[in-house]
Amino acid sequence: MYITGGLGAAAGTEGFGSAYELPNAEAYNETCAAVANMLWNYRLFLLTGHGKYLDVFERTLYNGFLSGVSLEGNTFFYPNPLAADGISKFNQGLATRSPWFNTSCCPTNIARFLPSLPGYVYAVRDDQVFINLFVAGTGTMKTGNQNVQITQQTNYPWEGKMTFTLQPEKPTSFALHLRLPGWARNEPTPGTLYAYADDVRQDVRQDATPAITLKVNGKEARYTLQDGFAVLQRTWQPGDQVELNLSMPVRQVTAHEKVAADRRKVALERGPLVYCVEGKDNGGSLKGIVLAKNTAFQTTFQPDLLQGIVTIRGRGGQAFTAIPYYAWSNRGADAMAVWLPEGR
Repeated sequence: MYITGGLGAAAGTEGFGSAYELPNAEAYNETCAAVANMLWNYRLFLLTGHGKYLDVFERTLYNGFLSGVSLEGNTFFYPNPLAADGISKFNQGLATRSPWFNTSCCPTNIARFLPSLPGYVYAVRDDQVFINLFVAGTGTMKTGNQNVQITQQTNYPWEGKMTFTLQPEKPTSFALHLRLPGWARNEPTPGTLYAYADDVRQDVRQDATPAITLKVNGKEARYTLQDGFAVLQRTWQPGDQVELNLSMPVRQVTAHEKVAADRRKVALERGPLVYCVEGKDNGGSLKGIVLAKNTAFQTTFQPDLLQGIVTIRGRGGQAFTAIPYYAWSNRGADAMAVWLPEGR
């Protein structure tokens, strides 16, 4: 799996290559495969209740899937590479997104999946309510013999603060499972394929991870960590509020040493978003960008850029600006890279 959640290294077979074969510019990563990756991992979550499958779902959703459609929603990528020169026509004859394809599975998969997204936000098992994804809005589910309404207030993925207001029909006891994403627990993906290379950590409980705070009605809450979820077991009253705050430092990611394409390279993440550098933000050339482990980053929300994004700025060989990977190629064909050379 690519760091974006994309699947499928080989364009010729629309399939996997050899073990650890993950080329960047030649990556196929069909948009349909990203949809399949989400559907498969969601079913594994329903089967097991384990949050690691939702971590993959979320990573794919915000990165390898969302890149497949333009911000306007009317042009599409068939493949989703992790590097481009702005010239090579990798997208079935184009170097940027296309309005349609002879085989139209990717646009139609996007059109069916995006409207279904609300159905993945929550889940229920007996007297357990699961909050899977952080999406502003209101949902109603049934636990026991009554309905429970949950309203989320959040600016995720740009900010890590979430407020959940619970409205059971009457006071009732159930376990609320609130997902603590892998990226917030120092695990970019399940397994050992990717790891954080930096040391942005704070002591939380027994292990060192980026800061996580959880409160119920304004007071710090005790919880158990189970399969990637913070579990809060109590009698919930109408109007109870749960506050979750996940710090969002910029993180540097490295790939397993057996991934030849990514040796001595790093990628940037912030929260659930993978970032890339694009020519238009960097003087037309990416050649001088090198990331050192002590590179300092500045993040800025720019409401007028690419329909509102948080940019990452730093200096690595040269000053650079990084944007979320999903937003690349919305200003025409351009050079792009997710993995950047690692400096000292």
